Amino acid sequence: MPIRLRRTLVVLHVVSSVGWLGLTIGNLVLAVTGMTTGSPDDQHAAYRVMGMLGDLLLIPISLTAFVTGVLLGLGTSWGLLRHRWVVVKLVLTLIAVVLTPLSLLPAIHDAVAAVSDAAPGRIADTSGFGSDLVYAGCVSLSMYVTNVVLSVFKPWGRTGSGKRRLAGVGAAQG
Repeated sequence: MPIRLRRTLVVLHVVSSVGWLGLTIGNLVLAVTGMTTGSPDDQHAAYRVMGMLGDLLLIPISLTAFVTGVLLGLGTSWGLLRHRWVVVKLVLTLIAVVLTPLSLLPAIHDAVAAVSDAAPGRIADTSGFGSDLVYAGCVSLSMYVTNVVLSVFKPWGRTGSGKRRLAGVGAAQG
């Protein structure tokens, strides 16, 4: 992979991944606020902001992080399936990318609908989604922090195919 392309992909990957992490932290704060506040205005605002952020950013930012990660895996010496830490990051990110439109966004839309249906000045009932949004935020945050740790420490060594590929390269050079 040409160096300019690799560096561009690294920048896009880091920016989108950090953005996804920040978005997750923000959504977790909003979910906790929406579930625990005694102020109807704060609750309504928290869930509406979650809705706006979710609709505008969650899918594009998650797909950008995923696609740039896959491209970097395919186009660099790290490979996509050569190192265990890369495989774990790939699986965690794929799970998050799939669950975002299938689970997280529908729950956020339920929250927005609940506050939209609530009378002005009244707390909306969060029993159907409030704790789910908090749990989702905690799980997502754990996954993304795990990915950061894996990127920094690069634990566990090569996969079986990575070891075979390395042995094949060594034998070809010998």
